[in-house]
Amino acid sequence: MTNSYQGFAPLYDALTFDVDYENIASFIQSLLKKHGLESGLVLDLACGTGTLTLALASKGYEMLGADLSEDMLSVARQKPGAENILFLNQPMDDFELYGTVDAIVCVLDSINYLTEPEKLHKTFHLCANYLNPGGVLIFDVNSEYKFSSVLGSQTYAYETDEIFYNWENEYDPKSRLCNLYLTFFCLEDSGLYRRVDEVHIQRAYSDEELKNALKNAGLTVVATYDGYTSDCPHKQSQRIVYEVKKL
Repeated sequence: MTNSYQGFAPLYDALTFDVDYENIASFIQSLLKKHGLESGLVLDLACGTGTLTLALASKGYEMLGADLSEDMLSVARQKPGAENILFLNQPMDDFELYGTVDAIVCVLDSINYLTEPEKLHKTFHLCANYLNPGGVLIFDVNSEYKFSSVLGSQTYAYETDEIFYNWENEYDPKSRLCNLYLTFFCLEDSGLYRRVDEVHIQRAYSDEELKNALKNAGLTVVATYDGYTSDCPHKQSQRIVYEVKKL
């Protein structure tokens, strides 16, 4: 059993084919421009394989990427354009930069991987520390509704000619922790399938908890959104985006 995307890294891009990174990048760009940031230095925190990092770089931002998984970063560094980006092997709750940045982005429910509230608070304090005055933090979370009513204790499967995976969820509403058990069968050059097992854990955070943690870090919520749209969140929003500013 592996974690931190060790076995998942080479498969990640193939299995997230339905993620509209261009839409996410355009939405983030629109928020940054709202704060006068048509260019600038931006950190992609928990950047994974760097797809969003590169998409924002193509829009004129000078990008940094940080991620806990060296395996994910290895994939990121092999992509066209990655030679112009500094990728750092650092966790969200203990990252260290050489200076301040104009904005920080953290997408695809990475914040939910901070399963201890203390780590959530530490991450937001680090974001505040490394943001320039007037800097912007944009992140998203899986909502409590998604954990309880969509993921719940469901099982999902996906299959192509080269990959089969089984994804089982186990959500505890008392602890608000969700265990995600992933099993992959990947076709090798030999014609045989290699099995990879991973377990991931996420925590559901309420809007109140997130706003209090941000406030304690000296950050102010400007707006929240129903996913990467201009709509306001509602009771059945599955992904909520936070637009935050350091005053």
